[in-house]
Amino acid sequence: MSPRIQNKNKNKKTTTRVSFGIKTFNIVLICLIFLAGFLYLTQVNASAVKGYIIRDLEIKKEKLTRQNKKLELTSQALQSVSGVSTKIQELGMVNVDDIDYLQAPGGEVAVAK
Repeated sequence: MSPRIQNKNKNKKTTTRVSFGIKTFNIVLICLIFLAGFLYLTQVNASAVKGYIIRDLEIKKEKLTRQNKKLELTSQALQSVSGVSTKIQELGMVNVDDIDYLQAPGGEVAVAK
């Protein structure tokens, strides 16, 4: 056999090994397109759900912030001098002029039952 004939035989063998049908290529391509589309839709759906969850949490945060401000104002009003004097009058408390402290012998005191 001449070298030229051997080269032709080698070239034919390599082309038959690599070649596969265009149908197979199209099927693989379509499967990849569907897979990419499915993954895209899954990611978009997950992002939308997370967006709704974040928005709900932001609304709850705003409500709690408003409630906290109201409670702080109420606390300040109750701790103010006018609030305390009003409460003193409601409870019937009186001013103390002279205070006497009791000295316990021994330093420790307990109630006996």
